Amino acid sequence: MGMKTIEEILEYIEDNGVKFVKLSFCDIVGRLKSVSVNAAHLAEFTNDGFAVESSACGGSEGSDMLLFPLPDTMTAMPWRPSSGSVVNVMCELRNVDGTPFVCDCRKILEDADEKFKAATGCEVSFMTESEFYIMKLDDRGEPTLTPVDNASYLDAAPLDKCENLRREIVFTLESMGMQPMSSHHEKGKGQNAVIFRSNTAVKSAVNTVLFRSAVRNIANSNGLYATFAPCPIDGSVGSNFRIVAEITEKGKPASAAKVKAFMHGVAARAGEIAAFTNPVPNSYDRLALPGTPCGFGDGKRDGIRLYGKGKAEIMFADTACNPFVTLALILAAGAEGLSGKRYEIKPLPASLGNALDEAEASEFVRDSLPKEYLGKYIARKRRQAARTGRENIIESGY
Repeated sequence: MGMKTIEEILEYIEDNGVKFVKLSFCDIVGRLKSVSVNAAHLAEFTNDGFAVESSACGGSEGSDMLLFPLPDTMTAMPWRPSSGSVVNVMCELRNVDGTPFVCDCRKILEDADEKFKAATGCEVSFMTESEFYIMKLDDRGEPTLTPVDNASYLDAAPLDKCENLRREIVFTLESMGMQPMSSHHEKGKGQNAVIFRSNTAVKSAVNTVLFRSAVRNIANSNGLYATFAPCPIDGSVGSNFRIVAEITEKGKPASAAKVKAFMHGVAARAGEIAAFTNPVPNSYDRLALPGTPCGFGDGKRDGIRLYGKGKAEIMFADTACNPFVTLALILAAGAEGLSGKRYEIKPLPASLGNALDEAEASEFVRDSLPKEYLGKYIARKRRQAARTGRENIIESGY
């Protein structure tokens, strides 16, 4: 449903009786943030931007940043009532002087993608698969960690009690202009997965955050609770954020040798970027589970593997990650691999604290992310890592 110009959005708003426009963006950890504006006033913000406190994204307290709508990201929000309908538009973030806002994750990925193309002569699109759990609500309507069914991998109804919900999710995503390719029940009780068709890096990341929002809203409207926590239930299967990087050169699939070089680059930097691909304490509960795809040729299930026809499958990231920054770092690491550099491949860190240590010590990470963004992200995650005991999954809101 993406539009090419603001004028097309305004025409759509008038023709479809849209009453509100949600101006959305992601904060430094990838959580979707938004402000609703009256559709009749959208035109006022297209040139001058809509001012919000930069602390909403991770900037300094008391300073402002400006939201500028990106027309090609406009989507309907079908779970909202048709009367007084709502659309969502992702935004570019700028400082009040018009310069790019350094903590804008979408811009970080956009820059990483351009840098990759310039350095390698190749392009990468991404197919993604997100896993999530559907849980019951209690008698008071509050979320629980009790799965909605006892089904397992590829089970069908009636054992699979999520089939109709997944169908509603897929139809909703299609009406939002996305391209879900398939869906199924996963291995865990109440665990599901939706796979998206390949898309550009930025569009894949945008689709991921909008998908998470849609799943949560649709589950809620059906009296259920959706969680993207990496390991919501002790001892149960964790939730992957599976990424298939499709590497092309001059419009054709890259050679197996180039894909392997890309894969080596990602594997060699996996420990240094784990604080971003596996960003919460609960991530390391998942990585400790038997069978979790986090190995790199050490006898464990492979976290990266050759997928054929120019494709590399990356399996160690999880569903709590910020997809913008995760894909940006994968592109930077893959470019390094394609340059011919070879580094020792080490195991993933054992905890978020260890992962943050590796990230802070990494010259690669410092070169790949803006200094201000990195400092704010590390400080926030240090506070999270300092908490003891198992995370409260529901309070954490993953």
